[in-house]
Amino acid sequence: MHKALAQYLQNLQATLPADGPGFSALVLDHGEVAFELHHGLASLESGVPLSARAMYYLASESKQFMAAAVMRLVQAGRIGLDDDVCEHLPQLAGFEQPFALRSLLNHSSGIPDYFQFLQCQPGRHEADYFSNREILALIARMDEVAMPTGSAHRYSNSNYILLAALVERLAGQPVAGYVKEKLLLPLGMQHSGFDDDRQNVLPHRVFSYEEDPARPFGYKQHLGNANTVGDGGMYASVAELVLWEREWHRQWATPDSVLRAMLEPSPLLDGSVPDYRFGLEWVRPEGEDVVFHGGSLWGFNTMLLRLPQRQQSVIMLSNTDRVEPDWQQIAAAAMG
Repeated sequence: MHKALAQYLQNLQATLPADGPGFSALVLDHGEVAFELHHGLASLESGVPLSARAMYYLASESKQFMAAAVMRLVQAGRIGLDDDVCEHLPQLAGFEQPFALRSLLNHSSGIPDYFQFLQCQPGRHEADYFSNREILALIARMDEVAMPTGSAHRYSNSNYILLAALVERLAGQPVAGYVKEKLLLPLGMQHSGFDDDRQNVLPHRVFSYEEDPARPFGYKQHLGNANTVGDGGMYASVAELVLWEREWHRQWATPDSVLRAMLEPSPLLDGSVPDYRFGLEWVRPEGEDVVFHGGSLWGFNTMLLRLPQRQQSVIMLSNTDRVEPDWQQIAAAAMG
C-alpha cells in the first residue's frame, strides 16, 4: 500500500550522507505506524543520530497549533471570528480599519510580514535575536495595510504573532502554557511545545546546518535568531507528532471539533475561498482531500500532510535545506 511513498523516501535518503544532517519520516495508516525512517545526525558536533525522539524546530508548521488554540477560545465564546481584534490588541492602534479575527487566521488582514522590515535594517546580522516583544513593537509602528483587508490571501507571519498576543490576553496566561495545557498534555505530548525561552535546555534538540565546502566538515551551523511563538516556535518529535496525527483524524470525523472549525470555508470579499483555511491548507488533487502545512526556516524543513479519506498521515522533518518536503510529490507518492 505504501510502496511508492516508501520508495520516494528511500530515494531521498540515498542522496544524503549518513554523517551529515538529514531527516525523519513516518507514515501513519489508520492510527498505526506503517513506515518509519530516520537518516543523518541531529548534532554534527556530538555525532548524535536523528531518531523518533529528536526534537525538531517546526517553523511555520507551528501555525496550526496556534490556530487550534485560537479556535478553542472561539468555541468557548471568548471571541467571535468576525470580532474586531483591535479591541484586544493595542499594537494595531495605528491602523485605521478593523481586523476581523478570521482575517488573521487566514492571512487576509493585509498586515505586512514583519520579516520584510527586519531585512531592511542596516547592520542587522542573521543571528541577531528577536522575540514576540520586539515584533509586536515593530507591528505597533505600522499604519498601512498591503491590500484591503479581506480582499486576498497574503501570507504574513505578523498575523500569527498577533494571534499569540490575543490568546495570552484572552486566556490570561502565556501562549506556551495554554497550548501545553489545553492541546498537548491531554494527548500525552509531554515534551513538545512552544519554546518561549531562548535559554531553555531542551533535551534531544535538533540543530540545523547548511552546506559549506570551505569549512573543515563541509557544513556551517544555522544560527537561529527568532524566539517568536505563534508564527513558529514549536518543537516536537516524530514520536509525539504521531499522537497529534491520531487526534487529527479523530477530529476530522467529528463535525463539531476544533479541527473542523479550523477548516470551515472563510470567503474573501469577492466570495472566493482560498485553499488556506486557519493554519492549514486544504486542496483536492485528483478529487481527493489533502490537508497539510509546511515550515521552512534556518535549514529546518517540515511537513505534516494528511489524506483523510485514507486515514493516512505523512510526517517529514529535516534539518537541512537539501530536504525540502513538497506536498505535491508526497501526496502523489502516497496516492500512488
